[in-house]
Amino acid sequence: MIESIQIKNFKSVVDLNLELGSFNVLIGENGCGKSNILEAIAFGAAANADKLDHEFLGSRGIRLTNPEFMVSAFKKNKSKKAIEIEFRTESYDYDYQIVNDLNNQKKWINKNKDLANSEMKNFFKKFFINIDENSKKDFLGVSESELHSLNLVSEAIQPYHADPEFKKFVSQMFPEIMKNISSNSKISDFIIYSPEQSSLRKFDETTQIYPLGVKGEGVFQYLKEIAFENKNKKILDQIKSNLQLLDWYENFELPENLLSNEYALKIKDKYINSTLNLFDQRSTNEGFLYLLFYSTLFISKSTPSFFAIDNVDASFNPKLCMELTKNLAFLAKKHKKQTIVTTQNPAILDGLNLKDENQRLFVVSRNVEGHTRVERINYNENRSMRLSEIWTKGFIGGLPENF
Repeated sequence: MIESIQIKNFKSVVDLNLELGSFNVLIGENGCGKSNILEAIAFGAAANADKLDHEFLGSRGIRLTNPEFMVSAFKKNKSKKAIEIEFRTESYDYDYQIVNDLNNQKKWINKNKDLANSEMKNFFKKFFINIDENSKKDFLGVSESELHSLNLVSEAIQPYHADPEFKKFVSQMFPEIMKNISSNSKISDFIIYSPEQSSLRKFDETTQIYPLGVKGEGVFQYLKEIAFENKNKKILDQIKSNLQLLDWYENFELPENLLSNEYALKIKDKYINSTLNLFDQRSTNEGFLYLLFYSTLFISKSTPSFFAIDNVDASFNPKLCMELTKNLAFLAKKHKKQTIVTTQNPAILDGLNLKDENQRLFVVSRNVEGHTRVERINYNENRSMRLSEIWTKGFIGGLPENF
């Protein structure tokens, strides 16, 4: 699990540390920096994947803009500093310093990668090519036995030093080693999902990312893919069952006679006469489409294990919002997903169980200088009001103060 993320010099975030659980909720007024936090994480994930070009950044949910607007540009921070993102996991820290490529404004460079490559080459030269045993020992402080092992390797490759193929191998080896050391698939797969009704309703829309795109594209293709494979029946049954949060919903099915280019989902309303035909995705309400997307996202083994949802409350009744929070927190734990969601709907908070360390609430705001900051709201056994009331009454902040 990602234990914490530190962000420096990204948009409105100058210096911020976020300690995460498995299900995390961000609240705050419009423009306080909630989406900037998510984008900074996605930016760091792109560095982790070594894909800092506009095409990749856009497909991950980042709002692309000119480089000067990506780096914090406050009055007291005029110097061009690197964007810094650090992910801390249980076993390893992944640290990135990202600057714009002067030769290509639509590309960014991870400075740490270049530095690490240089250090790796220096290490290789000192231990496997340099024959001075004292410098080897001083460089790392290795023991006599470890030095002996290093010398054996050094002696074995010494005859190949002048071989052009050996030099070519060495030059290709370092980037591959650094890629393996500095990359983590949980981080690099991070996506910010902002599903839109128009994309969810067009079930024939394809996606650049498998199986679900940032706007909800691809959900039907994925359901169609798993519907007729016995090994995936359990996943489909869980997705169907999760839709029981909707009172009217009874079932959905995919017609077996669909051609490869045909797209249809047949939905059953339990209140409609059983003799009538099932209706399709074009006729259903948007709440069903959003819940279908979230169910697929959290239950599928093919979706990222670490992701964000911007404005998770879209199209849901307040009471359903409360149950949705409980449901998604449960699914995150069950299916080993870690997620960050943003919301403007107080009812989302009433589904949180702050006694559970894996469920966390953060209030996002901006200080007197305009910098984005976060404050975690911990469980308090003396609270008598619901979290929704505590928020709307202004006791934990996160509300506009200019009117």
